[in-house]
Amino acid sequence: MTTPVPLDTVARLHQATTGFHVFIYFAREATDSYAQEGVHDRAGYFASRTAAMGALPTEMVMATFYNFNPELVATAMDGVWNTTTAETMQLARWRAVAEVLDKTCRHTLSETEQAEAIEIAQRAVSGLRWDGRPLAAGNAAAMRLLDNSDFADDDLVRLWQLVTIIREWRGDTHIGLLIAEPLTGVECTVVTHARQGGFTKASRSWPEQAWDTAVAGLVERGWLVDEDTLTYKGLELRKRLEDRTNELSAPIWNGMDEATVNRLGDLLQPLVDDIAQHGYLKPFGIRPKEPAKEADEV
Repeated sequence: MTTPVPLDTVARLHQATTGFHVFIYFAREATDSYAQEGVHDRAGYFASRTAAMGALPTEMVMATFYNFNPELVATAMDGVWNTTTAETMQLARWRAVAEVLDKTCRHTLSETEQAEAIEIAQRAVSGLRWDGRPLAAGNAAAMRLLDNSDFADDDLVRLWQLVTIIREWRGDTHIGLLIAEPLTGVECTVVTHARQGGFTKASRSWPEQAWDTAVAGLVERGWLVDEDTLTYKGLELRKRLEDRTNELSAPIWNGMDEATVNRLGDLLQPLVDDIAQHGYLKPFGIRPKEPAKEADEV
């Protein structure tokens, strides 16, 4: 019987898989690729991320991304599926992924190391159930399209898609916990803003009145001091949600020992480092490392 993977290892793999995945959301290559299909601005994010689940009606896109202002989603998605198809958007997404990987980390790993990373990630994905995890399930189904696309022999794109499934599986799990807390979409955004600041508030585009109401409610519930500061209770509640998400995400690694799981983390980390070095992870607070300064002559 395999010993369950420790939760600190689960958390480590979440950081590694997130780092390898998230560049797609702010890469200029993605914006340009979607624009080639007639899909512009915020529509590119929503259409490309949901494309694995098919041409969803706007209401389902709203439900999937419930921490975004639904009016923003409705405006962005208006007419998208009259312009393009879900399959076309999925291919456009992989086209952008391949372009970024070409520029950043195409040769970071050897062919043997890439194959090893794919084998571990595929083992993880093959053992998953999809109950209540629609984004992960959709991305798993998209592997069939990958196998019959121009990217079928691109090992790094294949690894990226497998990692995407793993990352979305955890994300679906996290959404379930947020709803059960309960936290509304705007409340989730307020908590994230108070915890880490950054682009979250602007990117979710909640109206000022909805934002202020959420802040007031969270202050009353003891989560916040103000919109920029979590209370000690709020920090503890947020940590509890993250810890519980890790607990419920541990089954991703069922049947694997800790060394194997950490090996995937070891293989992904240099890819993440090279992507960060090219500036693609700046919106997520991961900046290129500054070159080491030479010691002064004595």
